[in-house]
Amino acid sequence: MEEFKLTEEDEYSIAIAINTVRHFLKHPLIKPLQVIGLGNALYALERMPLVTPGAFSEFGIACRTGTEAISEMRNIEFRISESEFEITRGGSVYDSSVGSDSYSEPGWLVEIDGNKEIGCDLYKLEEDISEYLNLGAVIIVRDNSDIEYEDRD
Repeated sequence: MEEFKLTEEDEYSIAIAINTVRHFLKHPLIKPLQVIGLGNALYALERMPLVTPGAFSEFGIACRTGTEAISEMRNIEFRISESEFEITRGGSVYDSSVGSDSYSEPGWLVEIDGNKEIGCDLYKLEEDISEYLNLGAVIIVRDNSDIEYEDRD
């Protein structure tokens, strides 16, 4: 069975993703289809470094603040699939007199072939997610997984 090559920092980033899923599952506004997608993500994350065939889940938050004239949107997303684990951060700013501009912040990427991009400030990630949720962030879950679960009697 294929495995990801993980460092201690990679394992920490995965632990953050697992904690985020569990936090989202307790959220009072979580929807049933989101629970299913988060369950697929949690299954794949907890199996790492093993690859989970059929896994493809994305989850995160989007937080909008401001007014109609001036606003900001910030997002944090996680992706787990057969070939990668990724954390992305970014957002956009809007000013009605100027327009909008999008930006990306350093993220975290671990691919099955050993490629990596690390730069995300992991130590602050969970705190930012909690802060955004307190500001009214929306939980986003996209899941296209086709996982054959193992029977564990």
